[in-house]
Amino acid sequence: AVLDIIDLRAIFGRSESDIKRVKGRIIGMDGKTRRIIEELTDTSITVYGHTIGIIGKIENAQVAREAIQMLIQGSQHATVYKFLHRKRRELKKSMLELWEKPE
Repeated sequence: AVLDIIDLRAIFGRSESDIKRVKGRIIGMDGKTRRIIEELTDTSITVYGHTIGIIGKIENAQVAREAIQMLIQGSQHATVYKFLHRKRRELKKSMLELWEKPE
C-alpha cells in the first residue's frame, strides 16, 4: 500500500475560501463523493485541514488522485464518476488478463 498526500495550499496558496470550496467538492453531500471515490478505487481517503490523504494499492491510489485532481480543476462530479467507472473496468480487465492461461 502507498500513502499519497495532496497539499491544497500548494495549489491554492493561502486562499482559505478556495480550499474550503474544493474540500467540499471532494467530500460531497454527507460524504457521498469521497465514499464513491473510495469504493470505486478501493482506497481510503481522508480530508483534513489543507491536505488530502489517499491510502491504497499504487494503481488504485493513482486513479483516486487523478479523480481528485479532476474535481480540484472544476470537472463536474458526473464526469469524474464516469472516469472512475471506466478506470475500474480497465483495472478489473487487466487483473483478469493476469489470471488467464496462455495458450
